[in-house]
Amino acid sequence: MIPPPHGGRLVDRRVSHSERTRRESEVGDLLKISPFIDQVYDAEKIGVGAYSPLEGFQDSAALESILSSNRLPNGLPWTIPILLAPAGAENIAVVDQVRAGDEVGLLDTSGSLFALLRIEEKFRYDKKRYAEGVYATTDLHHPNVADVFAAGETALAGRIDLLRRLDHPTGALELSPAETREEFARRGWKNVAAYQTRNVPHTAHEYLQRCTLEREEVDGLFIHPVLGRLKKGDYRPEVVLEAYQELVRNYYPPDRVLLSALSISMRYGGPKAALFLATVRKNFGCSLYIVGRDQAGVGKYYDPFACQRIFDEYPIGVTPLKFAETFFCRVCGWMATSRTCVHSPEHRLDASQTRIREALSKGEALPTEIIRPEVARILSRGDVLLTD
Repeated sequence: MIPPPHGGRLVDRRVSHSERTRRESEVGDLLKISPFIDQVYDAEKIGVGAYSPLEGFQDSAALESILSSNRLPNGLPWTIPILLAPAGAENIAVVDQVRAGDEVGLLDTSGSLFALLRIEEKFRYDKKRYAEGVYATTDLHHPNVADVFAAGETALAGRIDLLRRLDHPTGALELSPAETREEFARRGWKNVAAYQTRNVPHTAHEYLQRCTLEREEVDGLFIHPVLGRLKKGDYRPEVVLEAYQELVRNYYPPDRVLLSALSISMRYGGPKAALFLATVRKNFGCSLYIVGRDQAGVGKYYDPFACQRIFDEYPIGVTPLKFAETFFCRVCGWMATSRTCVHSPEHRLDASQTRIREALSKGEALPTEIIRPEVARILSRGDVLLTD
């Protein structure tokens, strides 16, 4: 059945239209902060319950508990801290002025007020310990570690009130947890498997998705690409979404698959990020979660299968569907794994995104064995990778 949210209750920090009008009329000279885009996304996701049971940005006790035990102070598994540590001279000037009990406004990337933060704690934190505890490295070449050290020295914790949703380019495809739960119920889905991605689909991804749909206990597949801030070399969010729309439209039964966007900044934290991303999908109503090789990894920082083992150590009420490394076998003529294919490695074609990106960067033809023609046409238009 559709699982309860993490912690048992779906958080909703959105204010009503009338309350929003009243609060906006009262802000006056309220101090305001322009958070980094990661925290803009995080504030919205807190507000709509995607990060349940969080009701705001986390305090020093929560940070310490996560770093020391991968759990919240109440014992609930949680692996990625959700902090607000503003950087920049104007933001730091505000941080220096405020105290516990004060309220500050949060501005989106266009400079518009979208949320209010009631400060419960202001604290300094150890960035080196944070980076090592979450990402297992202090190497600034790691994109999230670089973000940690670029953030402010002081964090603000407290509940947020979400005045309005962000204006996402994905529009109607940006569903909230309440909306997906309602849609799952409307379709009669009780056991929903979530598929996490930040990439365009290739046939190895499709293989995992089809294997999942074949499972008797699976009522539906929820494809939920992360389309927020990514890193240099990743696909542009609009490219990922368009490619998946083509895949779903042309190859999947519409009553078995739901596609929605998730605008958050990607955490490349290997196993800890995989568990966090599964926790988020639990809040959206998923009871199963597909975990392939090296999910949420980057570079060589993580054991490729640590992202599967962490689910054994920290049960979150979601069943992980673990898959071996997938490849195209020229003899079999389709995707396979070492569990299903007897042929030697020289017959295997690597289905990695690295191979596809290299072909794109060199202007080479995309391998037809691992790219659907509809997706290849999208990629052939050029300018599909992020350059900064």
